Amino acid sequence: MTSKSSLYSLARLFLIIGALILILGAVLEIVGGLRGLFDLTFRIPSLGFLTGVVIAIIAGVVAFVGAGQIKNPALNMILLILGYLAWGIGGILIILGALIALVTRVVKT
Repeated sequence: MTSKSSLYSLARLFLIIGALILILGAVLEIVGGLRGLFDLTFRIPSLGFLTGVVIAIIAGVVAFVGAGQIKNPALNMILLILGYLAWGIGGILIILGALIALVTRVVKT
């Protein structure tokens, strides 16, 4: 049982770090900060700048909520989709955290 709790803790850590990176990156893009130096946030060329920032902020907030409810598989599936949409470093960390939580939930020990 301790291995499951440590895996849930690792998934929670990934979600929190990914959410912080997404929200901070989105705020920096809104302010006009370090857009060319770091690739911290959302990049889909067909969508506009504002849409990317909004999705990054939504994904970050949902990841913070998801870190508190890490054992909920439905929320983990939503986090997988939002992490894919947000992409960047934060989105990848959210995807990893959600995948670790889902695999931990499904695997029987």
